[in-house]
Amino acid sequence: MRNNRLMVKLRIFLMLCWAGVAGGTASNAAEQRHFSAEDSRVKKPAAIPEKVLVILRKDKMVQDALENENTPSESLPVSWFSASAIHLSTANRVDLVVVGQPPLSGANTATFWVFRATSHGYELVLNAPAHDLFVRNTRWKGYREIELSAETAVDISTVAFRFDGKRYIRYRARTEHIR
Repeated sequence: MRNNRLMVKLRIFLMLCWAGVAGGTASNAAEQRHFSAEDSRVKKPAAIPEKVLVILRKDKMVQDALENENTPSESLPVSWFSASAIHLSTANRVDLVVVGQPPLSGANTATFWVFRATSHGYELVLNAPAHDLFVRNTRWKGYREIELSAETAVDISTVAFRFDGKRYIRYRARTEHIR
């Protein structure tokens, strides 16, 4: 009986340790860290602040879509975006991943905008189309690394980004041929 309790406690301990290694810290585990064009609606939606919408209105792709839809920029539909809170640097700064919805996304690609919180509001630090966006637990200069991936019928391309103090810049890219 005593051995059974010890085994149960050991299993629980190992499961908790594994969850900590696989998911990072408790606050990180609660965040959505994978975003995909396959399921472009975020799982933990966050409101998009007006300062972020001001930046999005200036985006060339957004401006083109507004023109195609005959919609003035001041009437930018919030339904064109989904956002999720993320902590890129510290637990007390709430950053955002914004995912483009139709007409700002396609069948196999979504546009992603990543905003970091500053003392003056939000700042766009990464913007790119991709199939998937992953926010990693690995850090560079205090910020979590971000990885984008895209797929074609024959290749999978992955680009990793690190924060350089002002924005995310590409530091590694690879393409794998699908066999």
